[in-house]
Amino acid sequence: MSTKVASTSGSVAAAGASAALLERLTPQEKLLLGVPLLGGLVFGLLPLLAPGLLARLAGAAGNDPFIYRLAGAATLGYAVALILALRQDTWLPVRIVVIATLAFNVGSLYAIALAIFDGSANWLVYAILLASISITSITASLLLRHRAVAQPAPDVAPWLIALVWFLAIVATLVGALGLFVPTTVAHLFGYAGTDTFLYRQGGAATLGYGVMGFFQLRSRSWSQWRLPSVMALVFNGLSFILAVLAITGGATSLLPFIIGGAALVATIGSFMALQRQGH
Repeated sequence: MSTKVASTSGSVAAAGASAALLERLTPQEKLLLGVPLLGGLVFGLLPLLAPGLLARLAGAAGNDPFIYRLAGAATLGYAVALILALRQDTWLPVRIVVIATLAFNVGSLYAIALAIFDGSANWLVYAILLASISITSITASLLLRHRAVAQPAPDVAPWLIALVWFLAIVATLVGALGLFVPTTVAHLFGYAGTDTFLYRQGGAATLGYGVMGFFQLRSRSWSQWRLPSVMALVFNGLSFILAVLAITGGATSLLPFIIGGAALVATIGSFMALQRQGH
């Protein structure tokens, strides 16, 4: 009897130790997260601050700098969230950001494949291909390794759930349109839409936010919502600023007004979430 009890206790202890290891974010895993972080910084800051330079590097016409800056804002949000992820010692706080990063890079691979097949790919496209393959492999392996980590009980406020539903739907719709029918969307709002690869990359980045939102709604625990909320705040805060600059600069398209309104709601909501739920 005592032997059986001791054996059972040992099994429970071993299971507890194994679970603790799975919940932990190791230094090696943090090092791997540096790869998408670096990609987010480079491909976030470049279109945000120097859209003309990006267009030249991509062999594009550079006709729609407002769109390229929005794509940069979306991409930079990933980098900021991943910087904060490196300060975490456990897996769950970074889980949904990793899922969003995986979704972004799967969409990026789709955009790259189309560019290669239609003959418009240059060296930059192939450089992004290598980065996206690496990031996809890293994020998928992390999600696979930590797939058995137990989920905490829901603890987010109902108003925040409603906000994330709204943001997830908007980001999914905008991202899917940019990724799959960029030229149609560009022409609809009066833009040239000639640089389809850059449009698709922006669509992939935005679609990642939509996927992120739906996984937030599945978890509904603030421990997993804090970094996505920071990520959304960065993206939407920058998008609102870009929209205001476009409007005050004499933009005639409706798109900056639509982007500005949605981004303002998202920015205020994300800020309120971080203030209220964070305490």
